[in-house]
Formats: sequence, structure tokens, C-alpha cells
Amino acid sequence: MKTTMKIRKITPQQIKALHAQFRRMGFNDEDRHGFISQFTEGRTDSTAGLTKEEAGLLLTRLNREETDRLRKEARSLVKQIFSLSFRISFLNKDFSNDTPEDFEMNKAKINQFCRNRSKFRKPITEMTLEELKEVKRQFEALARKEDTIKQG
Repeated sequence: MKTTMKIRKITPQQIKALHAQFRRMGFNDEDRHGFISQFTEGRTDSTAGLTKEEAGLLLTRLNREETDRLRKEARSLVKQIFSLSFRISFLNKDFSNDTPEDFEMNKAKINQFCRNRSKFRKPITEMTLEELKEVKRQFEALARKEDTIKQG
């Protein structure tokens, strides 16, 4: 006896979610079609041609990739903020970062500053990507001001 599995079609909600995710990731139509074709090993190049299971798997992978990308971007911003702190006299200027204890102390000073003097009033580790970008601009302005004072 031959058994056949019923192939469930992609849902309209999955199509919307996939299109939204591809847009967020900067894919144009051609990129999206190529990606889907590669994902399905040439079976289809359209979101409408995906099965429900394929769409679910693809959404999971795309969300994971997006999360990883955002995490890397946030980590990079935190490193830049940390670096800028060494140009700001009331933070880490003229302090070393040679030992794990120094590193922890320097991080604590930045977190204290962010809790008390940033617009968001929370530790840097709890900030969103957009908040980190704004705090980085604040640190850049402070560092420029310090540089101007030093030159003047």
C-alpha cells in the first residue's frame, strides 16, 4: 500500500512574515527569489511555492541570522563606546585596562554613567541597538569636547 503525505501549503501569515523579514534584511525581489531557489534546491523561487514546513524552517533560520547580526552590531557599538570612554576624563581617561579587575572597573564606570547621565537611565548591557547608537553619539560628543579642551 502506497502512503502519501499531504503537502500543506504556506499560509498567508507566513508569506507576510517572510516578505517582511526579507525586507528588514535588505533583500530585493531578485535576491529573495534566488535565496528561496537555493533554499529549495531549485524546486521553487517563490514564497508562494514553499510548503508550510519549509516556510517555518526558513523563518526560523532568517530570524536567527537577523538576531545574530543585531547582536554583532550591538557588541561592536559597545566596544566603540568602551574605546571612546578612554578619551573622556571623568570616565576612563588615563586609567589602565591591563588586568581583568581594571576592565571590570572601567565597565562599571560606563554603566554608572549610562544609568545616571544617559537619556535612557539604564546599564549599557540592557540597551537596544537604537539606544546604543544614541549613547555612542553622546560619547563621541563628549570625546570631541575633551579633545577641543585639550587642544585649546
